[in-house]
Amino acid sequence: MIKIKTNDIHLREKIYILSVIFEDILGIQVSYELSKNESYELILPNNKTISIPDIFLSSQKHQEEWKEFEYPKMNFDTDIKLTNVHKLFGMYGNKKFENTQESIVINNDIIGSAFIFLSRIEELNENHDKFNRYQYKNSLADRFNIITRPVVNEYIEFFKDAISLLDPTINFKKYSFDVMLTHDIDLIKRWTFKHLLKHAVVNIGKRNYIKGFKGFIKSRINPKNDPYYNFDKIMELSNSYNFKSLFLFMSLEKDEFEFLYSLDQVKHPIKKILESENHKIGIHPSKITYDNYKNLKKEINRFSEKINEKIEYSRQHYLMFDINKTWNILNSNNIKYDLTLGYPEMIGFRCGICYPFKVYDIKKKSKLELIEIPLIIMDVTLTNYMKIKNEKVLNYQVVEIINQVKKHNGTLNLIWHNNSYYDYSFTQYKNLLNDIFVEIKN
Repeated sequence: MIKIKTNDIHLREKIYILSVIFEDILGIQVSYELSKNESYELILPNNKTISIPDIFLSSQKHQEEWKEFEYPKMNFDTDIKLTNVHKLFGMYGNKKFENTQESIVINNDIIGSAFIFLSRIEELNENHDKFNRYQYKNSLADRFNIITRPVVNEYIEFFKDAISLLDPTINFKKYSFDVMLTHDIDLIKRWTFKHLLKHAVVNIGKRNYIKGFKGFIKSRINPKNDPYYNFDKIMELSNSYNFKSLFLFMSLEKDEFEFLYSLDQVKHPIKKILESENHKIGIHPSKITYDNYKNLKKEINRFSEKINEKIEYSRQHYLMFDINKTWNILNSNNIKYDLTLGYPEMIGFRCGICYPFKVYDIKKKSKLELIEIPLIIMDVTLTNYMKIKNEKVLNYQVVEIINQVKKHNGTLNLIWHNNSYYDYSFTQYKNLLNDIFVEIKN
């Protein structure tokens, strides 16, 4: 067991972030003791110490309730060599550090910074789009160009190295690189009358013109012939790479807002997924659930009753998320894992981490049982928002981000919508998913 001394300013926030880092992630037994110092002092079993300044949370005495986040004006990196070399992103403090046989002292408040990234308190500020989604532009990740750096993982690696150097007898929880291949099922029909009309006008004279009409007729005869009704193909592809797929279905009924399909229309693939050894299902709640407990409860209960299974996994439609409400609403509805937290406009590390972590209710000031599995890469982010050419994608950010997740033995939460498997086959992105899979396996 290690002892951590800290003062009582925003004590709930401090216990949250310390427990996530040291107990949940590193797997260390921890006891806490109050002190009057403006620092976090980690006392190891052999009485050697690690000291971190308490700058951010102690400076927020005026915020009894979290209502806003004042962006830091500058950042820096602490370059420190222990057994390994570390570059620690900093916003509060400075680059100075001391390293002796008895103690390690850094002047970079990495505990406070870790709390900012995991709690998402920056999202209290006004920086939202028309769907009320917090935007990448003007975020901390954008301001300091760290979207491809899992900075909290870097802090965790520093703590592991520092503790091991001072007390080699301490063991840590072990992790291995994992791929979570997820599929938001927004659509199950490509060939609607609307798409047929669009095809007739847009693709006239093209090679696939007649083929499109044949596809429409086949899908009208049997919905399973529609190219978006491709659950078996997705499972086969996942199996060929030894990946596990998670299918997230909507749970709406006719005449409800944004109804696109009923659960009865997908009951056969759901049954097959539930019977498989490798694949799982979850819910993809509609746009009117992210800030409404009753709406989410209705959709979850409907889905759970239909399949006679408890729903554990969830990702919000359009990645809609409200830091004041969504996590609490999901937790109150007994969802175990949320997979929402990535930027629609940019791949990378919105939460600064590639490990699943228990979340913090900023309103109730409490650690929840809900576990966030941060979204790292999404298909439409690459193709619709970033609009990067295929070869540039794989030579730049996708490779860098995959390598970062591998380096930290994290979880790569990757969305590939079921319709993208078909739609991309006619574009420059037809080989994109396969190239990403190859990169993951390298």
